[in-house]
Amino acid sequence: MMRRAVVVAALCGGLGGTGCVSVSHVQTADTLGAGKFQFAIEPGVGGAAVIGESGAAGVYYPHIDLAARFGVTERLDLGVRFGSSLAELQSKFLLTTPDDPNLAISLAPSVMGVFLGNVDDAIGSYVNVAVPLLVGFKTAGGSELVLGPRVSATRIAAGSSTENAAVNLLSVGASVGYALRVTEGFRLMPEVGISVPIVGEFNTTDSSSELGAGFEGGFVQFKLGFLFGRGRSIRRDVRDYNTADSSDVDI
Repeated sequence: MMRRAVVVAALCGGLGGTGCVSVSHVQTADTLGAGKFQFAIEPGVGGAAVIGESGAAGVYYPHIDLAARFGVTERLDLGVRFGSSLAELQSKFLLTTPDDPNLAISLAPSVMGVFLGNVDDAIGSYVNVAVPLLVGFKTAGGSELVLGPRVSATRIAAGSSTENAAVNLLSVGASVGYALRVTEGFRLMPEVGISVPIVGEFNTTDSSSELGAGFEGGFVQFKLGFLFGRGRSIRRDVRDYNTADSSDVDI
């Protein structure tokens, strides 16, 4: 019973009528490159389901975000995302060599959430911290297949000065997307992501904390990203990776 309560609270609090739970990244594993800017439109659809002995209960909802990212250095991007994902701060740290024409691996921590309340009485809050590992396989034409295993921590709290309740969840998930290079300044990126809570804690003012695992439910999301802006220059000919110094092109 506790497991079902945790999942239902997470779904209701996380969705909040807008589908704010985000389990997708909609970006390449490679960074943009120093001084480069990218703007993204990310429409899609999400779903949340709880599966029990009596069957499955789910809800599906539209999901759309706008994102902007900037290449601070060759290995670091910073960005923001607004919309169904509420307000999200994004970062991306490239772990591989910036000019590798075959592979890009990066960590992309992000934090998203919202707080609703006033000075005297807090109404509620939703905070999600995600740490995905993005692995991108590049093509000679500038496209990139992106795999994104991730771990995330979510806290949903609500209450007043006398009564409070909170749900804490630890989830694992993954995503797969393909950033198709259409032109030098535009990529089209379909992506599917899933996230499943594995450990949860539920507590209220009147009761001690309860732990649970195996929640028989989770989230799924599909997005189609429209990415505007040139990425870094790459060497199109893999054979010249170690020797070429003049075959760079912008993507």
